Amino acid sequence: MTSAAPLLARLRGRKSPAEVERIRQAVAVTEQIVGVLTPQIRPGLSERDLAAFVHARFADLGVSPAWPAEGCPIINSGPSSDLGHTYPSAAIRIEPGHLVHIDLGVRRDGYCSDLQRMWYVRRPGESAPPADVQQAFSTVVRAIEAGAAALRPGARGFEVDAAARKVVVEAGYPEFKHGLGHGLGRAVHDGGTMLGPRWPCYGRNVEAVVEAGNVFTLELGVPTGSGLVGLEEEVLVTAAGCEFLSFRQRDLMLI
Repeated sequence: MTSAAPLLARLRGRKSPAEVERIRQAVAVTEQIVGVLTPQIRPGLSERDLAAFVHARFADLGVSPAWPAEGCPIINSGPSSDLGHTYPSAAIRIEPGHLVHIDLGVRRDGYCSDLQRMWYVRRPGESAPPADVQQAFSTVVRAIEAGAAALRPGARGFEVDAAARKVVVEAGYPEFKHGLGHGLGRAVHDGGTMLGPRWPCYGRNVEAVVEAGNVFTLELGVPTGSGLVGLEEEVLVTAAGCEFLSFRQRDLMLI
């Protein structure tokens, strides 16, 4: 007996033009929500308050969260916020000097998005984030660029992850404790090839080959004294390499 799982994973991973268009639309709606968040992010607002605002925008736009609403969006404000797939806190409030990190996605017409975006809340007298925050943000941007440059048909998942991970480690930050990216489609974690390290938890998914038509997230973060710096973008693998489906965040948004 030979398992059909690898074949089925490859078939699911190859998105048709119609599927790619639906993912594009889900990403566009998510970016529309991000576009109205900056005026809402202010000192004194709790993580949960900000999540409630996002939930209201989901309802206004007729979309549902890409994962269970209790944790979509994930919101982290400052260094005391729990990282990972956690719930927004009613006790943690935005303060000057905080990094505000939001991980959100929507489901539209049966297809998902999954983006992470960043803001910095300036202290009185600050015109820009501190140097350590700027350096961390620059490192994350460069690491995503390195992953994107390695993402092409024929590459294996662990090779793409390694390209991004090298940038983070060589900049003096600890390795991020997850894979660089996952498939995206009908599910926010859509199966198929995993862009991740050769850790036992990922099995053979990281050995699989990237193919044209795959859609992945590229996501990673590094810690700072002001909170987490984390970004996540959506990319489509093409015959020539990869195309970003999201408008890349290259600069911290300032409050």
